[in-house]
Amino acid sequence: MEFYLIRHTQVNIEPGTCYGQTDVPLAASFPRECERIRCKLPHITGWQVYSSPLHRCHRLAESFNCGTIVFDLRLMELNFGAWELKTWSEIETGQAANSWFTDFVNQRCPQGESFQELFERSVAFWEDLCQQSHPYNLVITHGGVIRALLSYFLNFPLANAMRITIDYGSVTKVRVLEYGTVVDFINR
Repeated sequence: MEFYLIRHTQVNIEPGTCYGQTDVPLAASFPRECERIRCKLPHITGWQVYSSPLHRCHRLAESFNCGTIVFDLRLMELNFGAWELKTWSEIETGQAANSWFTDFVNQRCPQGESFQELFERSVAFWEDLCQQSHPYNLVITHGGVIRALLSYFLNFPLANAMRITIDYGSVTKVRVLEYGTVVDFINR
């Protein structure tokens, strides 16, 4: 089975703003970015599409015109809780911020979640997905989820996940074979 993990396209918010599970608007470049994503994918009819329900993913999923889309809450970005829509410069002071920046894997954002929690729900989604038998799958999601899944596939520490660049509109290809999971490319 082939899986193409796609990060949503650019968003239209002020740079330096923390957003995770907040629905934010898409940038005006959305149509061009959709076309670039399509050029990165093989020409296959009959994709099975899975998507985060957040608007920035939902709209991209619909653009593929593949029929039924499976929306799954487990594909949502990290819940930054009380930090949602604040600037990172506003967030970076205080005890909660110090704790989170020191150990984002285990520390929750105030009223939010930890990266470990995002990892666990992402892996639960993946394990359920691998029980399906569709040969070609698009998974439209967020940078945090893709990093968490790559950490799982490649068995590296979650603390290193943020070292992986996942650009807006990027595609990461993963295949599940008899002997295990293979990552063919990242951030294309």
